[in-house]
Amino acid sequence: MDPRFDLPLYTRAEAALHLGLPATTLGDWLRSGALEASSGSRGEPTITFAGLVETHMLRHLRRTGLSLHAIGEAAVALRSRAGRRYPLAWSGLAHDGRDLLVEIAAEGREPGWERIRDSQGGFPGVLRRGSAAIGWSDDGYAGTLRLVIYHDIDVIVDPERSYGRPMVGDVQVEGVIAQVRTGAPYREIATKFNLEDFEVEALVRPHIRPPAFRKTRPHETQTEVLL
Repeated sequence: MDPRFDLPLYTRAEAALHLGLPATTLGDWLRSGALEASSGSRGEPTITFAGLVETHMLRHLRRTGLSLHAIGEAAVALRSRAGRRYPLAWSGLAHDGRDLLVEIAAEGREPGWERIRDSQGGFPGVLRRGSAAIGWSDDGYAGTLRLVIYHDIDVIVDPERSYGRPMVGDVQVEGVIAQVRTGAPYREIATKFNLEDFEVEALVRPHIRPPAFRKTRPHETQTEVLL
């Protein structure tokens, strides 16, 4: 069993939280066929590490201007025609800003790229492969993912460590957030986890509710209004 592909680690809510996505957006992407998840009851883990990486890549591709329909068609084609598991978490995928392309290697020829939607190749231009947040394994699939919603600190997800929970070094992010929720001072929390004060602040920042969602009560600061 490969924990990247075969072990559901995240609920939909957790995957959305880790990637800074609305849960409704993740649901729409799953229904479109661009992403896949195992079946399960509400609140049960249904998304693997590779599925989390695919979700990250889908957001990355959408921000480059590719349509959800085009991404979904390409993902379905690679799963069905090429038998490629979790194709959006594979380094043999690239895009040119308009189309998704797959890396091909014919015998006796240099590797090249082929457009997935019509199997045409030989297109000049800049091809962009993957995402800088992904750490690739030797088999060409993602092995680690840096969560880009955290700024000024590297929060890494590794399915081989702590069941894929977000980590800063050897510290689980969830443990830091739990301490913040108790009202403990940042300095105390930083000392407890051997972090700097600014690192605690960086971990908390993505979990603060925007003012539009909830008004701050007179006795609490905005940094205390946590999800």
